[in-house]
Amino acid sequence: MAQESSFYPLISAAGARTGLDWWLIYGVIEQESDFDPASESCCGALGLMQLMPASFPAFGRTALLDPATNVKLGSEFLRECIGIWKAESADEAIKFGLASYNGGSGYVLAAQKAAAEAGEESAQWATVGPFLNGVVLNGKRPDVEQIADYVARIWRRYAARRGSAVPAVTIREAA
Repeated sequence: MAQESSFYPLISAAGARTGLDWWLIYGVIEQESDFDPASESCCGALGLMQLMPASFPAFGRTALLDPATNVKLGSEFLRECIGIWKAESADEAIKFGLASYNGGSGYVLAAQKAAAEAGEESAQWATVGPFLNGVVLNGKRPDVEQIADYVARIWRRYAARRGSAVPAVTIREAA
């Protein structure tokens, strides 16, 4: 397996391209694949950022397992997931975005709507997350425990790391 540091230039390039914090992208890769570019989940997610082939139909398996392609597409998708949450604070948008990246934005939006309808604070992930328990979309329920754990793990690490120096890499190295 490649050394974790060999992917740092890809993270730097993705951060520069998407505007996402280096440590956030790092945290997603750490959680999703533990920096194993050949990682494949039991449900078929592939590569460093565990991309589902059905979400990226223009790309074949080989492309999704390519670290540069995977980090580029994964970070762009993460940015889109975070971008859904415009009314929330920046930190809460990241938490909602992580939940959407992991479990799907449809489930998270439905939980947020349920929280609002119950008179609860719908702009706080800690309040909205438990409402995933009542969500059913197309006959399917989200894996509430997995989503909550995913957000908590990445957020805890990211909150501790952000603002600290990133490993010395240059974007040019990623080319």
